[in-house]
Amino acid sequence: MFKNTDKHVLTIIVLYAAVQIAYLITEYIITGHQFGAPLDDVWIHFRFAENFAHGFFYQYNPGEPTPGTTSPLWVIVLSLPFLFSQTAIIPFALFTGSLFFLIALVELYKYCIRLGFDGIFSLFITLLTMGAGRLLWSSLSGMEITLFTLLCVLIFKNHLGEIQRGRLTIVNGLLLGIAANTRPETYLLAGLYYVTSLYLLRKNLRGNLGRFALSILIFAALLLPYPIFSYIHTGGFLPNTYEGQVGDTPKYIPNFTFLLESGKIFVKDNFFIFLLWLAGSGYFVLTVLKRKIENNFLLVNLWVIMLPLVSAFAAPNWRHHGRYLIPLIPFINIVAIYILRKILKHFKDREFRHYGLLRKVSMALVLLATINSAVLFAGVLGWNVQNINSQQGNIGTWLKANLPDEKAFGMNDIGIITFTTKKYVVDMAGLVTPEIFRFQKMSYEEGTKSLFRLLKERGVNYIIIYPDWFEYIMSHHSNAFEKVYSARLEKNTICGGIEMFVYKINWDKIDLQK
Repeated sequence: MFKNTDKHVLTIIVLYAAVQIAYLITEYIITGHQFGAPLDDVWIHFRFAENFAHGFFYQYNPGEPTPGTTSPLWVIVLSLPFLFSQTAIIPFALFTGSLFFLIALVELYKYCIRLGFDGIFSLFITLLTMGAGRLLWSSLSGMEITLFTLLCVLIFKNHLGEIQRGRLTIVNGLLLGIAANTRPETYLLAGLYYVTSLYLLRKNLRGNLGRFALSILIFAALLLPYPIFSYIHTGGFLPNTYEGQVGDTPKYIPNFTFLLESGKIFVKDNFFIFLLWLAGSGYFVLTVLKRKIENNFLLVNLWVIMLPLVSAFAAPNWRHHGRYLIPLIPFINIVAIYILRKILKHFKDREFRHYGLLRKVSMALVLLATINSAVLFAGVLGWNVQNINSQQGNIGTWLKANLPDEKAFGMNDIGIITFTTKKYVVDMAGLVTPEIFRFQKMSYEEGTKSLFRLLKERGVNYIIIYPDWFEYIMSHHSNAFEKVYSARLEKNTICGGIEMFVYKINWDKIDLQK
């Protein structure tokens, strides 16, 4: 006979398979019988991975190494199918992301059991996480989000074992090093982990000091190669994406718009979970003030509070469904259900007459809100993929068929177009062409001339852009651009503009003199 734990794990696996099949069917119908990726960023990783598999390590344009990704490990993972066939990349990316999420769910259930939740509440937390629409979207996005989520769950689970035994291990140094090459948010998590470990194991610090130092050494050894690579090729330790999205100006006040927009996203995820999360965070602050911190939940609370706050200073970006905070969802669910359990216990201890009904209704409301999120994001995933395929994928196919002799293109969204054409690209947003960032700090006139010189030097005769992104160029040099093709969306859910244009540059109409 199965134990309850075994039954719960089996329930997780069966339900997960059913939900994933439903998502894939929905995507297949919405896209007109196609599959794909819901972000152009995914195709950027595919192009990096394709080149990586052929010996061009972290090179978007072969021969030009550049730190154009914040997830160097994901590039390596995605490079595997390119050793055999380019056509395998979509099924491989979807299967891998989905598998990582399934493993994360099983490990989350085991982690909740170790935290002290009983089997039903542990299963409940896991099902809430499984039904979180944005995580389901992530699992079939082709991005590194679910891999990072899995690594976080493993780190927290191992940390719990360490504080329960009073003995540090080097496992988390290894896991944090791997996670740092998956997402840069790990830098914060590592800091929180090591500080929390020092605090919780302070009574036995001498016995743990050697392992603590070794753990940090392993973490640093795995962390440093990519920042060093970045410094060698750009003069900075951070990937190009950081300067492109955030800039290099220090932030002394938080971006309140980021906090507001991120809050809205979490409210839409599950309003009841959001309220319970706020209550749980308030309760945590109270335990800190009263010096009654619950050790098992210290790192969890610090993570779900500090990541949004630090992001508001360091990387206030809520685009793509707030994807940078999506890995918080399992831990927010833990905090939320922890406080819900305390509320229910309060009524039970006072022998509330309708306690049983209250328990069932409260859990049902939370679960129904999650189911709503899951249903909503099945459509979101389908429409996101449809948009990328119909606009940027469409243009990539057109360029390949109609301009096969062109050696290079300039564009602002470089993923699927470059992956399809295999041409040299000048990234007018700077992700893989970091010279652009220098131009953006010049005056509009000088920056535009510098951009045009770069385009001409690289052999670009056609640019593929959203005109609204380049208002100065279009208003001052529109006579030099001849529209030759465009792709317009009827319903834009993810792209940078509703219509993307292919322009031929008439170089004789542009003055490149200083």
